Amino acid sequence: MKNKDIKITLIFTLIGLIAGIFLGLLSLSTVTEAIKQGMISKFGSSTAIIALSAVQVTVFTFFSAFIGLKLARKVNLKLNIKFDKNSAILATVIGLVIAFIIAGSDKFIFAQYLPKQTEMYTISPLYFISSVLYGGVVEELMLRLFVMSLIVLILWKLFAKSKDKLDIPNWIYITSIFLAAILFAAGHLPATERLLGLSTPILIRNFLLNGVGGIGFGYLYWKKGLSYAICAHILTHVFIQIIFMQIFFKI
Repeated sequence: MKNKDIKITLIFTLIGLIAGIFLGLLSLSTVTEAIKQGMISKFGSSTAIIALSAVQVTVFTFFSAFIGLKLARKVNLKLNIKFDKNSAILATVIGLVIAFIIAGSDKFIFAQYLPKQTEMYTISPLYFISSVLYGGVVEELMLRLFVMSLIVLILWKLFAKSKDKLDIPNWIYITSIFLAAILFAAGHLPATERLLGLSTPILIRNFLLNGVGGIGFGYLYWKKGLSYAICAHILTHVFIQIIFMQIFFKI
């Protein structure tokens, strides 16, 4: 593995560590006192719960980045940390559109199936930081850099006639984008069940809204590089929490 890849992996791993800590703090802050005490009884302390979350996310991040960079190189996908104005604008627009679709759908389509407290939305700094770091960075490493790259590699080896990575058919990338998006949505099911239950409308909401995000981020990874998929994912959370939740829901 190239030295540059090792440095990038370690940087992402550090972000994963920080994300895991905030995710642990968030999990403790969003459960009832009874559930919290049950968790503490099981793991020993709040610190142990936070540490476990940090370790888990750090390991996932390291593995996804370490292996994902190798896979991406094999299938002509890239990280692309160079700034490009047009790519940045596209990432911003995609993040804005996805944020509008998610928040707007919750307001005008799925509101009747959501808890009443969503109508009294206030910004949670802990949730904001967790969603930006874990959602925006770690999820992109797992679902795009690792999973999508792996799917492209498998489909290419199984079905493509050309063995040149510069000549991989577009349908393989497109199929991989959709498959990774489905897995991305499925990965949100545990959190969705914990917060909203899993009725049919909620299941539709989960796969539709998370799927839209996965498709947008996957397209950016394919065409512009992972860095722009990460930017769009981060901006989606920023736009949802800072702008659209403020517009669509009462404070």
